[in-house]
Amino acid sequence: MRWRYILPVFFLVLTLQVNSQQVVTAVSESKYVNITKDPPKPPYLEIVPNSITFDDQGGNKMIDANEQATIRFKLTNSGSGPGLGLKLLISETNGTPGLEFSREKAIPDVDVGKTVEVNIPVSGKMNTTDGLAKFLFRISEPNGFGVDPFQLEVRTRAFIAPNLSVVSNKVSSQSGTSIQKKRPFDLQILVQNIGRGAAENVTVKLELPPNMFCLSANENISFPEMQSGAQELITYNLVTNNEFNAEVISLKVRISEKYGKYAESKNIEVKINQAVDNTRIRIEGEDITSPEVVIASLYSVVDQNIPVNPVKHPSRIALIIGNENYSGNLNAEVNVEFARNDASVFRSYATSVLGIMEENVFYMADATSAQMRREIDLVTELVKRIGTGAELVFFYAGHGFPDEASGTPYLIPVDVDGSNLAAAIPLSQVYSKLSNTGASRITVFLDACFSGGGRTQGLLAARGVRIKPKTDAISGNMVVFSASSGEQTALPLRSEKHGLFTFYLLRKLQETQGRVTYGELEQYLRQNVGQDALRKNGKSQDPEVLYSPQVAETWKTWEW
Repeated sequence: MRWRYILPVFFLVLTLQVNSQQVVTAVSESKYVNITKDPPKPPYLEIVPNSITFDDQGGNKMIDANEQATIRFKLTNSGSGPGLGLKLLISETNGTPGLEFSREKAIPDVDVGKTVEVNIPVSGKMNTTDGLAKFLFRISEPNGFGVDPFQLEVRTRAFIAPNLSVVSNKVSSQSGTSIQKKRPFDLQILVQNIGRGAAENVTVKLELPPNMFCLSANENISFPEMQSGAQELITYNLVTNNEFNAEVISLKVRISEKYGKYAESKNIEVKINQAVDNTRIRIEGEDITSPEVVIASLYSVVDQNIPVNPVKHPSRIALIIGNENYSGNLNAEVNVEFARNDASVFRSYATSVLGIMEENVFYMADATSAQMRREIDLVTELVKRIGTGAELVFFYAGHGFPDEASGTPYLIPVDVDGSNLAAAIPLSQVYSKLSNTGASRITVFLDACFSGGGRTQGLLAARGVRIKPKTDAISGNMVVFSASSGEQTALPLRSEKHGLFTFYLLRKLQETQGRVTYGELEQYLRQNVGQDALRKNGKSQDPEVLYSPQVAETWKTWEW
C-alpha cells in the first residue's frame, strides 16, 4: 500500500534528505512523482475561495477586441506533501472567435501550507466578436492529485471603430480684414472623433506648400487617445514669404490613428486677399455645432447602469433558465431570440437589485431536460431546508408548448421538440414543486408562451395548430408574471436584444432600483408591453398575472 503512488517501471531514484523525510523523485516517460516513501504524503490542492478574478485594460470586465486582460486565481496546498510538476490546461468551450491565450501553463511548485497566484494573460484580437467566452481550467498533478475542472465566463466585445475627421475650420487675422502675403494669419481646425470607438495614437499633420511657414511650430501634433465624441481644437499661425506667387494657398491636414484606416484627411484652400474677420472658433460657443455621434449601442439600456442594492437577503433563492439554442435536436426548433441574454442579465439584476447572494443564484443556459429537472429538485430542496422564511424567484425564458389533447403547458428543454413532449417539463409540476417548498414568497417570471407559437413561430411549425393552454392551479404563496395571455405569442424586442416582456421587467427594476410593488409592476408591464408589441411587432401581447388564493388579497402590496 505504501508504494501505490509510485509510478512503475523504468525510473531513476534519487534520495534526498528534506526536513528529515526521504523524498523520492521518479521519472517515467512524461510523468514524475514526488511523495515521501514512508508513508506516502501527497498534496491536497484547492482553488482559494473567491480568489478567481478578471482584470482588463478598459475596466469594463469584458474582453474587448485588441485588448489585454488577465485571469487570476490562487492555488493552495493543505496536503502532507508538496505539489510539484503542476500544469494548468486551458480551453475555451464556447468557440468564441478572436481570443488569444496559452493552452498550457506550468504552475510553480506549491509547498505544504503555501499558496501561489496564477496569472493567465488573455487578449482579444481584431476579429473578436460580441459573445460569451467560457474558459475551462484543469490543473493536473503527475500522480492524479490535481484540481477538479472549474469554469469562468467572460463577455467579449467586438471592435468598435473610431472615425476621426476635421469637422470645421476657420481662417482669421489679427492684423487686418484679408489674407495677404507676408502677413501672419491663423488657421483653426476642429478635429473630432465622430465614431463610437476610442482612437489611439492620433497624429495630426499639416502639410504646407513651398514658401509658406508655420510660426507656431505645431505642424505635427499627437494625442494619445480620443474617446468617442472628443474634440481637439488646433490653431496654426501661418505666413507666406514674398516668393509665394499662387493665388490660392493649398493646405492638407492628414490625420492618422493606431490602425491607419479610421481617419479622414482634409484639403483646405485659402485665397490670397480673401476677406476674413478677427474672431476665432470657441468650442464652448455657438460658432461650432459638433456632429452628433449616432450609432446604435451594441447593448440594451437595461444591460448597463444596473443599480446596486447593498442589502443582501440570505434566505432569498433564485433559479434562472435561458433556453435559446434548440438547433441540436433531430427535429430542430427555431431558436428563441435573446433568451440567453434575458436570463444572463436577469441574473445580474437578481444579485445587484434584488439582493440575492451570488451563492444563492442558480443559473442555466440552454439546459437539457435532465439538467432542468435536477436543478429544480436541488433548488426546491434547498428552499425547504431554509424554512418558511425563504423566498424563491424562478425566471424562465425559452420555448413553451401545450399538449394538443389536454392543453397542458410545458417548458421545453433544448433537447426536446414539440412533436414529442415525453421529456418536456410540465408547468404544473414546476408550480407544485415550488409551492411545496413552503416558502413565504414565490415569484415566477415566464418569458415564454404556451400557445404553440414562439418568438419566431418555430414551435408553431411542429404542430401546425394553435391551442389555448389550460391554466394550472396555483397554490402556496405564489405569484406568476407571464409574458402573454391565452393564444398570444411572446415576442422579442430586437432593438434591445431582449424578449419584450423581459426588457420591460428589467427596465422597471432599473428605474425604481427595485423599490416597486407587484401591483405597480403588473400595471407597468401591461401598459408598456401591450403598447410596444403593437408598435414594434404589429401583434398583441398582453402580460398577465396569476396568483394563488392564499395571497389574493396581499400580493399587490409585495415589494422587493
